[in-house]
Amino acid sequence: MGRTWLYSFAGAGIGFLVGFVIVQLMAGASSSGETTAITLFVGTFLAGTGAIAGAITGGVAELSKKTEQARAAQVQRESEPEV
Repeated sequence: MGRTWLYSFAGAGIGFLVGFVIVQLMAGASSSGETTAITLFVGTFLAGTGAIAGAITGGVAELSKKTEQARAAQVQRESEPEV
């Protein structure tokens, strides 16, 4: 669960920063007052998509880690001598 939350927040932050940069590049020399609303809109949208993508990535990483641990535990149980 920890990686899912961490990746989700990281994806949201990266998404918002990308949205901010994209709006600034597209707006060019416009004043910041004119671009505030579109920056918030695009940044929020990309933050949401980044959070979703981050949650999926974190969930896959967590599943992969748990699967690997389960396989290692199974191999260890099989290699133990029976008493």
